[in-house]
Amino acid sequence: ADPRGMVALVCMVWLSLAAAQALSSPRVATVRSRVLSRAQGRRGAACAATPTDKNLILIRHGETEMNSWLHRNPYRSNGFKDPGFYDTILNQNGIAQAKSLNDKLRSQLMTDDGCDVDVVMVSPLTRTLQTADYAFHGFEDTPRIVNPMIREKLWLSSDVGSHPSKLSKRFPHYDFTSLEDYWWYKGDCRSELEDWQIVREEPNHKFVARLEAFREELEQRPENTIAVVAHWGVLNAMTGRDFRNCESHRCTLSALRKKFRAPGE
Repeated sequence: ADPRGMVALVCMVWLSLAAAQALSSPRVATVRSRVLSRAQGRRGAACAATPTDKNLILIRHGETEMNSWLHRNPYRSNGFKDPGFYDTILNQNGIAQAKSLNDKLRSQLMTDDGCDVDVVMVSPLTRTLQTADYAFHGFEDTPRIVNPMIREKLWLSSDVGSHPSKLSKRFPHYDFTSLEDYWWYKGDCRSELEDWQIVREEPNHKFVARLEAFREELEQRPENTIAVVAHWGVLNAMTGRDFRNCESHRCTLSALRKKFRAPGE
């Protein structure tokens, strides 16, 4: 046998034993443990869930009979008189607008994995319920929740709502059990015997207060992407934007106004 080969083999064995002993020493084990802990900590931090902002899809209802009338008779113009379109409905143009919005939402929100919207919050006024039905046709698996906090500021007869029993017959797929019988602003009206059709303009501070309560509700909700089908006054107060009929606008909850303001304030 080659003496030099034997010497090399002995050296390799000795080095292997020395390395194993060094790695098993308390000092090296401690250092190794620290390195592994730091690496695992970094991986854990990257995988941990972090608070995320809510994604909002803000939608104004389609054109209504009252909208069309107001185009010809501007609100508070000389000789203005409320035409009495209580809980106004979509006109044919408004229906067409909502159907067109459906095409847009399908292309934006429908994926191979399902629908990219977790819940639809809807004002209980008829025009918003109609708009939600047309705009979210085909989104049957997406929950829809009626929320009176996002009803329009009461200016005219069109902002006076309908009794839940009437709404339930027309929109049986919505749950109206949480609504009061007269859930719109009634001013000092305390008795159900009083004329519920009397229009009492809602004070700005009451209007803003309920929208701030709605913001708090959104913050507490578990969903990530929330569609809100509401009204010009509501969406203007929340964003400062002027929404056209059936316009949709995507933003985050944190991008809303820090302090809501009623239109004109």
